[in-house]
Amino acid sequence: MKKSIILGVVILLVSVGIVVSQKNGTKTTVEVQENKVATTIFPLYDITQQIAGDEFEVILMLPSGASPHTFDPQPSLLKDLQGSQAVFAIGHGLDNWATPIAEAIDATVVTVDHDVNLRATVEEHEDHDDDHEEELGHEDDHGDEHDDESEEEHDHGPIDPHYWLSLHNAEQITMNIADKLSKLDTENTDIYMARAKVYVEEIEALEQELTQKTRSLSNKNIISLHDAWYYFAEDFGLNLVGTFEPSAGKEPTPQYIINLKEEVDEHNVSTLFMEPQLSQSSIKSFSNDNNLSIAVIDPLGGVEGRNSYLELMRYNVEQVVRALTQ
Repeated sequence: MKKSIILGVVILLVSVGIVVSQKNGTKTTVEVQENKVATTIFPLYDITQQIAGDEFEVILMLPSGASPHTFDPQPSLLKDLQGSQAVFAIGHGLDNWATPIAEAIDATVVTVDHDVNLRATVEEHEDHDDDHEEELGHEDDHGDEHDDESEEEHDHGPIDPHYWLSLHNAEQITMNIADKLSKLDTENTDIYMARAKVYVEEIEALEQELTQKTRSLSNKNIISLHDAWYYFAEDFGLNLVGTFEPSAGKEPTPQYIINLKEEVDEHNVSTLFMEPQLSQSSIKSFSNDNNLSIAVIDPLGGVEGRNSYLELMRYNVEQVVRALTQ
């Protein structure tokens, strides 16, 4: 994989800085965009754009409709990324594929989790609750520390990486991105920090509005397709009693299905929430067998009606409220 990426860089390498061309005997100079950063998933892309404005070009690496759990970047992606100074990433096993790409273009991987209240995965929380705090250490501008190629493709490791699905966490993500942009472009630090402050206020206002929508629900028990929604559920007072897949893309065993059915019955669950980026075929028979309605919530967005991070979060809460009040 790494060899093909490096080969792609050699083939696709473009000059960064001043390009001199000859036309009709006259030399002209064209300045290439100097301020450029990349982001792994759409929510980071939109948040970064809110802060960067016109001062940075922002590139999205994950195509709309794709899942970061199954994404296989092609060398052609390097053409758009060439010249990026940093790659904003979630880390913790979600977007490890960004690391070799960043290395190939000599960009820094910036995991945006600094000072974010991270939670352990369900399995890790059950087995190692006493060691939880020791596993949350991280520093600025670091890459994912769990980049073990021998791990299963969809295993996240000890930390639940879906922390952007908490509006409260998004406030800190915003400040982390603003801090890095300020370091890359020190002349415009005040601009980035001012934009970040305004955007954080928008996030806070939306959080208050959406919390009011979920507060009055009589039954707040839900089941999701995979384990992406614990931060979201905690933010909005929901009880995520189980997931159909133990982790993204991992098929449940017969015993797992039996246990999940017991949770459905015990907690009077009425709705199973699917995601548009992952396969939904096997989940439909489970929903039919257990008389569950199906609704769609989206962890990534980047499509019509969910074409900003705030639109995405509003959509998800409204989908949950609609499903649980029917």
